[in-house]
Amino acid sequence: MDEIPPTAERTGDPVLPELRHLAAFQQVYVARDYTAAAHDLNLDRKGILRMMDRLEQAFRNPLFTEPRRGVLVPSPFADRLFNDLRPLNAAREALHKELEDIRNHGRPVRIGGSPTVFRSSIFRSLFRDLQISGKIRASYVPVPAEEAIKALTGGICDLHIGCVPTTGPRFLSHLLGHLRFRMLERKGASPNTPRSRPWIVTSEEMRVEPLVGEITGYRPLDEARFLHWLDHPEECPAGTLVFAPEIPVSPSHWASVDSSPPAFTGVHLRYLRQHPYEFLPALVNGIKIPFPPHDHA
Repeated sequence: MDEIPPTAERTGDPVLPELRHLAAFQQVYVARDYTAAAHDLNLDRKGILRMMDRLEQAFRNPLFTEPRRGVLVPSPFADRLFNDLRPLNAAREALHKELEDIRNHGRPVRIGGSPTVFRSSIFRSLFRDLQISGKIRASYVPVPAEEAIKALTGGICDLHIGCVPTTGPRFLSHLLGHLRFRMLERKGASPNTPRSRPWIVTSEEMRVEPLVGEITGYRPLDEARFLHWLDHPEECPAGTLVFAPEIPVSPSHWASVDSSPPAFTGVHLRYLRQHPYEFLPALVNGIKIPFPPHDHA
């Protein structure tokens, strides 16, 4: 009902206008006729009058006078209100367009992952394929591996891509492929500079499985420091060796060293078994990323 609630009258709480009341006001202002405005809005005259009365009580200003039936004269406040509603109309139209785009281009799906996995070819291929599918609108959310369970159950992300499969009755996990590791060397060292003991990138989720030989004598390098060296190579000493995931690096600062044994770690896509998006299982099962198998050197 459009009448003021009795509790508002007793307590003196302000009467707040609703968007439908403001839309009706704009229709009356343009039509200059209660009956015509009611017809355009599929309402009756009494309904329009109740809405205008609601607005007048909310703003504590008169809106229209009617010297004779069918002839409306807007008040100075009504003129100002009509002009001030233009930004609201623009915002409402933008919201409608955004909602229409979401409906036409699929529902938004947030994909979480660590910064290192985000830079990998597997993630880029997955993200590209989901974007061009037209079924969803994919977006990236930075989520470290140790926070994946919390992010999935808390709705921070809908899917999480990482190197540790999630087990348990609440989750499903889908193997996408394998992330290859390679040896990188920071360029700039002189030929006589002795090679220092190499680093190996480690994190909560990356478990490197050497296929040839044994990885021994390495020092652990945390993921954050590795990415910092990639983004700020001037802070990494020349000649530094890093056994790291195969992600894009600056060729002017880093070189691949072929002497290291190949190693891989699995990359999994995981999500809640009871997710509100009923299409997720079919979407995940339809993903086919052509990456080297585990036994491919």
